[in-house]
Amino acid sequence: MKKFSHLSDVQRKLVAENLDVAKQVIRNVIIVNESIYGFEYDDLYQEGCLLLCKAAVRYDPQKGVLFSTFAQKVVVNGLRTYCRLMCNKRKRIVSVDTIYEQFYSDYFYTADETEKIISEIDIMNLLISLKAQYTGTVFRGIEALEWKTKGYSGAEIAKMYGVKPNLVGAWISKAVKKLEKNEMFIIWRDNLLSEK
Repeated sequence: MKKFSHLSDVQRKLVAENLDVAKQVIRNVIIVNESIYGFEYDDLYQEGCLLLCKAAVRYDPQKGVLFSTFAQKVVVNGLRTYCRLMCNKRKRIVSVDTIYEQFYSDYFYTADETEKIISEIDIMNLLISLKAQYTGTVFRGIEALEWKTKGYSGAEIAKMYGVKPNLVGAWISKAVKKLEKNEMFIIWRDNLLSEK
């Protein structure tokens, strides 16, 4: 979405006075789902605020419509479009269950194909459990870790999310730092290392 860095003082005041419009639309029209990338409250609210800026730029008080009424239509339509786009992105993502290649190569050891399949299932289940504990960047980082385990490159993951590869690397880095302090992950890692 276009950035609105050059709003006039009047437009900024309209946006500031009507931030509740974005909150009301999210509460009444959109379904927030913290476990799905792009449907977290913070992401939706940020998008709603950008749409308020868009409404402020396009608003014409001479048409006799209150800004709040005009802004509500712009935010509703914009968030619906945003959600449709996010759903279309998710359709291209077959699954989001993998782990960071550093952990994969450091800790993952199998003697045969059956053990490998069982270990991959264990890793997937672990990451799904861990992912439920986080939101935002760490959540996306764990999703990227899941893709890494399935053999996708950073560039391929970035393409699925519509971002640059270095951003995926930043998500993973943040997730790895959090996971290294997570008790559930530490127990899993220590058990795996003791079996080697």
